[in-house]
Amino acid sequence: MEILRDKNGKPQGVIREIAGGQERLYDRAGRPVAIYRPNTDYTYDNNGVRTGSGNRLPGLAGNKPK
Repeated sequence: MEILRDKNGKPQGVIREIAGGQERLYDRAGRPVAIYRPNTDYTYDNNGVRTGSGNRLPGLAGNKPK
């Protein structure tokens, strides 16, 4: 588990490893935000839409979903 914090130290989200080495980003309220799948090397949002290549979870922490 990795806690992501802003520049003031306030928690913005948590990344947890789930089945198959995948990582899921949760917001401060514990809601899932996005998932990184190392087998494809892509990050996907909650709707299954690819948001970028590589692990983009740290950059998504604290962002409001659209």
